[in-house]
Amino acid sequence: MPTLEQVKQQVANYPHTYIFWTWKEVRALPSILEEGEPIKAVTSGMMSNATWLLVCTDRRLIFLNCGMFFGLRQVQMPLDRIQSIDYSFVICFGSITVWDGASSFSIGMIARASIMPFVKTVQELISVMRKGGGKGGATGNDIASQLERLAGLKEKGHITQQEFDEQKKKLLSQ
Repeated sequence: MPTLEQVKQQVANYPHTYIFWTWKEVRALPSILEEGEPIKAVTSGMMSNATWLLVCTDRRLIFLNCGMFFGLRQVQMPLDRIQSIDYSFVICFGSITVWDGASSFSIGMIARASIMPFVKTVQELISVMRKGGGKGGATGNDIASQLERLAGLKEKGHITQQEFDEQKKKLLSQ
């Protein structure tokens, strides 16, 4: 389980962070994240008349709301269950809708500048996962394409050099 300082550092490292009135949710993340589960993207918005934090890790999307004074509402969606992620925006704000085949979750009032980077990160992680994501059986061209995809994620700033090196090592050790 990561510490609060590690979580804050990961959030700060993501270049398109939009955390509006969701610091309580950020403080709750250490108890929700698993060991070795890095934050890849983060944004916030409104759902059901409350502010929610939307976090993408290398394994799942986490929708998190800590309530005005107390309580915790959490929805988790594994990346391998996501059927589609849609978005829309106007001048300053927009929304993200995630479908898992049985239901959808939509968060609105997200700052426009954070929507596309968040959606692209989720789409790229889903694509990597569907093509094997470094989990057994990857050979030859598959490993090369996964390395190219990882390099693209690093180049765009979605993963750090350290994360790139770790994933590269995993791919090459198969």
